[in-house]
Amino acid sequence: MSSETQPISAERFAFAIQDLPAENLYSKAHELENSIAHLERSNKTLQEYIDSIRSDTSLPESTRQEGDKDCSDAIQENTVVIERQKERIGLLKQEIERRGAKWHGGDMNGKANGSATEATSSSTAEPERNTGGRLTDEELRRQMMDRLGDDENDDEGDGMHL
Repeated sequence: MSSETQPISAERFAFAIQDLPAENLYSKAHELENSIAHLERSNKTLQEYIDSIRSDTSLPESTRQEGDKDCSDAIQENTVVIERQKERIGLLKQEIERRGAKWHGGDMNGKANGSATEATSSSTAEPERNTGGRLTDEELRRQMMDRLGDDENDDEGDGMHL
């Protein structure tokens, strides 16, 4: 991160999101959860590399003890960013709840709604609800048909009327 550019404070972030539509708040939370997952994977990879240096007996003892300082620094920076992003997700949740709605965002552990572990296919008649602020294709189609009226059985077949 550049020394000239600093992230906005939590207070300014909370103020900035007050007028955003709820779907934007959920979208931002999903974006942050995705970023957290990537940073955590990166930290794991960096730590594995550091551990490999420390266990490499072909390297001098001083090198093994030190590990890789750049990787260690990157892990520390990523950890700070992860904590900041978790704080922002908390602020997004507070904003939704301030509006009187119920939060249905991610699980705050780097897994966003709609992940493979959560979005398993179901054989029930009711389609699974994706509650991460986004609709599945089937949900979108169903809602569009509800709003427009289901004209599939219409004999006219002359397109959508506005």
